[in-house]
Amino acid sequence: MFPHNVLLLFSCFILNIKIITSSMQVIPERANVTFSNPKYVANLTLNIRRYSRKSAYYINLMGINKQTWTNNITVDIRINQYLHNEYRPSFVGGQMKYCDLINKEPFIGGALKNSGLICPLPVGYHSVMNITAPTENFPNVFPFEKGRIDFVVTLSSTGEGVLNAFLEVRFKQT
Repeated sequence: MFPHNVLLLFSCFILNIKIITSSMQVIPERANVTFSNPKYVANLTLNIRRYSRKSAYYINLMGINKQTWTNNITVDIRINQYLHNEYRPSFVGGQMKYCDLINKEPFIGGALKNSGLICPLPVGYHSVMNITAPTENFPNVFPFEKGRIDFVVTLSSTGEGVLNAFLEVRFKQT
């Protein structure tokens, strides 16, 4: 006697029925740099592109950093929920040093690392193109559908602001 689950799986295999697996898709909608400290960064550009109608959305980040970035930079990431026509703080977010973000964090840091950002980040012009969210490790369920990710980058030693940016995203169950 077969258990019901084995029998159901076997019949799906024989009848060639696809088993539906759900995943989460992160779709960037709008991005902007709201503050940049000219002592530390210059000519920052953050935008979103789509190369064809059916392609994914890509985030592009370009600019000049005037100091080497290691763990002397702290990145504060806050995810706000879009609720009642405004963005309200949520419980999702965190604060990490730059190298720890790039090397240890699987979602945002993983996307930056896959796009070519390294630690330490040397002085000079950097063009990080075609950043996409790595959703293979992303949870299948997220607490809300639309949100804004705020990035607040500061010096670790003094807390002096380096840059502020935001990214408006939609979380879509596929």
